[in-house]
Amino acid sequence: MQNHLNKGHYVSYQRPATANKRLQEALANRERYLERHPHLRVYQTEIDRVLDKSGNVQGRLAVIGMLIQGKLLEMQEEFSKLNKFLQ
Repeated sequence: MQNHLNKGHYVSYQRPATANKRLQEALANRERYLERHPHLRVYQTEIDRVLDKSGNVQGRLAVIGMLIQGKLLEMQEEFSKLNKFLQ
């Protein structure tokens, strides 16, 4: 936390985290999550493998969008089966 003089008054503020620090925090959070849910580690490995081949940021976002869309379609199919079962 730092103090700066603003219009005659000291104002405290916290510096925003750098991109590298945010990335490290996100990776640590992901690792903690995977430790709590080890069955998802296989899926995370697949995501990492696909993203490593995706190129730039736009490619990575496109791949993430396709992965999410694929999982949503799988969920829709399962909900449809469940709905038919319940009727």
